[in-house]
Amino acid sequence: MTLERVREAAAGLGRHPQDHGWRELYRLLTLALERVESRLAAVVATCRIERSDCSDTHFVTLLGIALKATLSADDFEILLDPGRVTDRLRILERLATERGDEIRRVVLSRQNSFTGARRFLVPQTLLSAYFARQDGTRVNFADLGTGLGIMPRQLNSQWMYDRFSVDLTWPSGVPEFRPIPLRSRFGVDRGDRPSLDWVHACYGRSPYYASLYEELLSVVRFLESTPQEVAYVSLDMLDPAALADFVRRNDINAVNLCYTLYEIDAALRERVLGTLLTAMSRPCVVIVTEPYGALTQRGCTVSVYDHENPTPLAVCAVSDGHFVGNVDRLDDYDRFVADYPIAFN
Repeated sequence: MTLERVREAAAGLGRHPQDHGWRELYRLLTLALERVESRLAAVVATCRIERSDCSDTHFVTLLGIALKATLSADDFEILLDPGRVTDRLRILERLATERGDEIRRVVLSRQNSFTGARRFLVPQTLLSAYFARQDGTRVNFADLGTGLGIMPRQLNSQWMYDRFSVDLTWPSGVPEFRPIPLRSRFGVDRGDRPSLDWVHACYGRSPYYASLYEELLSVVRFLESTPQEVAYVSLDMLDPAALADFVRRNDINAVNLCYTLYEIDAALRERVLGTLLTAMSRPCVVIVTEPYGALTQRGCTVSVYDHENPTPLAVCAVSDGHFVGNVDRLDDYDRFVADYPIAFN
């Protein structure tokens, strides 16, 4: 059953309408995992049992990243070739036999730390609108699952906002830049902050992702030249006591979870949200951005929780998970904008 769930997750990822460097690998994994007596199937089954805290989809993405990080560039290119199925399956078996321990180490110790340069855009707009109506409340902000930690450093950068916001159109145009009344900023993730090499391994091998990675590097260079007061905290958000202690100790009243909850097992997601909303200072808001269909479809949805709305507000959808294209209304968009007006250019 464990192996079958992994295979089904790989099949779903292999049906994604966009191919930016991973789809053929997921399709190959789907085929390879049908061979339950293979060495690869044995490695995958063992890793999945040991990594029971994450979702099936996140597990498959980690497995793909582990293969990319472990293989030579030439062998990985062969794995992405839609043809040569026999050669590709042989490479997977050889890798599982010769480097199964290394694959296991990566899958058990890492997160898919893809860091997108534009993922701050929607939180910048929603948080500035929300706290403009909170009578001068200052914001202690935490980005959970922060990866490189660039997102909290991008907030309130008008230069950064002006550079990227023109490529993301909302129902009434492009929102005007408005600063968030920030007091403190935290980037939070499990373990040590990932290196750029690891983040690069999380990007697909395609011209699309090559362009996005160059964009990320330009953002990193800009942020290094304009340092912000941001604290990076190593914390496992699946530890309720540790998460609650961090939130209370730092008076956190704004949290961002972007492509983070989908990575953990569904049964654990509500526990994380419950811990946050119980421990956060009032007034408080949590922004949750999740991929459509657990990464099997284009785009993502954005929901908002606060101390008055423990049931999430379905605010908007973004047509591309890399935050270009369109922001579209969901059921509670008009309600949110009525309560927290957004000015548009």
